[in-house]
Amino acid sequence: MINSVKYLSGSIIITLNQEVTALASTVDGGLRNGIKYIIHHQVPKDFNNDPIKEVTKVHRELSISSDKAITFLTATELPRNHITHREVINDAEIEVSITTGLTNPYRIERGGSIEVWGGLHESTINMAIIISKPLTVQAMIDAIMLSSQVKALTLAELTNGKIHGTTSDAVAIITPINGNRELYAGPATTIGKAVTHAVYNAVMKAYETYVKPKP
Repeated sequence: MINSVKYLSGSIIITLNQEVTALASTVDGGLRNGIKYIIHHQVPKDFNNDPIKEVTKVHRELSISSDKAITFLTATELPRNHITHREVINDAEIEVSITTGLTNPYRIERGGSIEVWGGLHESTINMAIIISKPLTVQAMIDAIMLSSQVKALTLAELTNGKIHGTTSDAVAIITPINGNRELYAGPATTIGKAVTHAVYNAVMKAYETYVKPKP
């Protein structure tokens, strides 16, 4: 789980209390073991560089091994638009780290078409979902699927059906390496219900932070 959260050189650096397994859609993602850090890095709104090179540069500047980090890129304002949210439901502890930007939203229309408006490559809704229980890869896929569905439905609720996500969203599921692994994390499971509740409340909290007028 989260040990510390710091803001340094345009990045949110989250240090975990142990090395973990991550399944992520970040540019440095995939299925990875030995992860110790979650990084949210702010890029310019007109960012058009090689994202892998950008991530490598960030790791070098922060003196963090690329083998031990997963890295989200966003153009939203940091640290203002970053929140963490923690819940304990039954015996499952869930922590969500989320950044929010809605300048490039999309909506899925009836008939399966996608409507996109606003600029591209600007802001994102990036979520790292940290689960206290070890999961199988199948269960991690369940959790990614469920958390993405919850995010879309929550955004639709908040925007009267106008927004389901942004064109550059990313998500990561993070679980301990060792221990008895939960086989599934779908909506009928304890883990799935905990993820659903935590992600819903995290997106609500993140949205409220994002739309709140600056002082």
